[in-house]
Amino acid sequence: MAYEVGSDVEAMCRTCDDVWHVIVAKIGEKITKVECKQCGKQHRFKPTGDAPEANLNPTRRKVSGSGRKSGSRAQPSPSAGIAHNPDKPTRNYALSERFALGEQIQHKKFGPGVVCAVEDDKIRVNFADATKVLLHGRK
Repeated sequence: MAYEVGSDVEAMCRTCDDVWHVIVAKIGEKITKVECKQCGKQHRFKPTGDAPEANLNPTRRKVSGSGRKSGSRAQPSPSAGIAHNPDKPTRNYALSERFALGEQIQHKKFGPGVVCAVEDDKIRVNFADATKVLLHGRK
């Protein structure tokens, strides 16, 4: 069976529990978005019956671990070109506070980090596990 944009397909709608949908978007052979014929809501494709092989057997990407033991806290490393001063005190992150390039912050969820970019009301912070974009200077 050919699954083309505009053709009917079975999928589960979480809003109305209907299964009849129209294909709205595809990437290659994989159906990515459908529209419910009952309520008109568009959502991701959740196959229930016949579906393309690409949707039934999705490819899984292996995510490599960080190599850290749980419970250990690695200190973030500042990016090249950032004037990082470890002698300055670490400040607790708060949405209402403003931060400058190179400042050390302590976030409740992400832990210690170093501000590596500042633009208007956003800062980019290097944490031990990832780089996050946070808001700052909001009242």
